[in-house]
Amino acid sequence: MTLTSLGVVTVATPGTPVRLSTDPKLRVSKLFFQSVPGLTGKCYIGTPAMVSSALSHVVRVLVPATATAVADQFSLVAEDGRDSIYLNQYAIDADVAGSGLLVSYWQE
Repeated sequence: MTLTSLGVVTVATPGTPVRLSTDPKLRVSKLFFQSVPGLTGKCYIGTPAMVSSALSHVVRVLVPATATAVADQFSLVAEDGRDSIYLNQYAIDADVAGSGLLVSYWQE
């Protein structure tokens, strides 16, 4: 299994989803998202068609980490254990410009 970290994927313009990939052939077996300590505002995981303000096409909302709250996180794992998750079908959005999520994925 190979791990790839995309680092912090940031959102330049709130309300404009940022795709995790533009490659329609890139498939993964696991995806991991984590809020980043020090960044503010909620972040959203969903499809590239998401409208975060209406929670349309949103899969999960992550809250920012604070001094008293650990970083919020979310994992997505392919049931078959194979590279069957198309990375270009996922995107993030944020309430605050410059915020984002730490994103990693695994391939078999």
